[in-house]
Amino acid sequence: MKKFSLILMSLMLLFSFALAACSTEGDTTEPSDEPSEETPGTEAPSDEVVELTFQNIPNTGLDVLVKQYESENPNVTINYQEVEFNDHHNGLVTALAAGSGIPDIAFVEIGFLETFKGDEGNFTNLYDLGAKDVTGDYLDWKIKQSENADGSFLFGLPTDIGPMAMAYRTDIFEAAGLPTEPDEVSALITNWDEFLEVGKTVAEKTGKPMTDSGGTIYDTMVGQLTEVYFDENNELLLESNAGVKEAYDRATAMVEAGITAKVGQWSPEWNAGINDGGFATLMAPAWMMNYMKSTAPDGSGNWNIAQMPVASGNWGGSFLTIPAASEHPEEAYAFIEWLLSVDNQYEIFKETGNFPSTPGIYDKPEMQDWTDEYFQGAPVGKIYAEAALKVVPVYFGPNHTTVNTAVKDAINNVENNDADAQAEWDAAIERVSRELR
Repeated sequence: MKKFSLILMSLMLLFSFALAACSTEGDTTEPSDEPSEETPGTEAPSDEVVELTFQNIPNTGLDVLVKQYESENPNVTINYQEVEFNDHHNGLVTALAAGSGIPDIAFVEIGFLETFKGDEGNFTNLYDLGAKDVTGDYLDWKIKQSENADGSFLFGLPTDIGPMAMAYRTDIFEAAGLPTEPDEVSALITNWDEFLEVGKTVAEKTGKPMTDSGGTIYDTMVGQLTEVYFDENNELLLESNAGVKEAYDRATAMVEAGITAKVGQWSPEWNAGINDGGFATLMAPAWMMNYMKSTAPDGSGNWNIAQMPVASGNWGGSFLTIPAASEHPEEAYAFIEWLLSVDNQYEIFKETGNFPSTPGIYDKPEMQDWTDEYFQGAPVGKIYAEAALKVVPVYFGPNHTTVNTAVKDAINNVENNDADAQAEWDAAIERVSRELR
């Protein structure tokens, strides 16, 4: 799921955020542990024979336990359906608007979640179904992503996550006279100033760019902030958030220093760069490992993984939600609570490698001892578990994509059209002001 999420994050949000009509601004409801009277969540699952429709996307690994649940709960049948990522989310938007064809359980990727948060009435508040009892099993920042602004409404339970680390080519580092062991590389590059300086060394000694694009570096840096373009009242921060401007200045400085390959993510040139060593580093969430192995097999044995500069970040991850139209919310909740439990996320991890959102798993031997030969036998389980615990929640807001597109276009113009960085920043601010008017 995650493998695709990124590609789509931008594309879909483009469409989806346009549908986000209202926000939670002004809702002063205090968080409560008590079920609300108007929702049906106060009732325990019955023994009534029910069929639950579960709409998912391919390759999540969530299907592997459906049959087990049915055998342990003979009164429940799961009508399991898989739809490709874009079609699934766009179809869910359409179904919710039309009030028909809505599943009992719907997969929602993080990029779409902010859009769906615009109308709480379309979903069941999982806190009304008892989710307060299990939120402690999940990473705090992941639960926060799924809550509304005041924390009183939980949209979904978390599936997997995308904690980030820095993949790097040891052959390029070695040719540049740099250390190649993960601990040494982590110590060499602890912040973005050091990343830039190492990038200059790599470019000088090998002729290779340090990273794929300025846009990637910008996304990574703003992902390490707690606020990006909006505060939790959805007030625009583009001009006032010093962290955003700093990320823009650093990203364009790297472009101007000539240490970016100027290739866009998911392009054939990007895949070739991963495969053939077209650039020295790649900011990689856990799920990226499978993507690299499938699209860049010749890179095997040349990549290793170290911690990212400054901190970690998160890219991707998803939730299981229960639309308000479900006629069986208690039974649907019982199923997803079971499916996404600590024990079952561990089983899914062992089966698929999808990185769990339940930190209680991280110390298990299978996680700590998980290595990958593509990355020279690096202890990727230990590295990504450590990265997951460093992630801080980031608030995006329903118009995040509108602003992000303007800023990323500015960086792209600097990178590919030799435009002036400050002039492009000023133009992005004007564009955002016009589009959000």
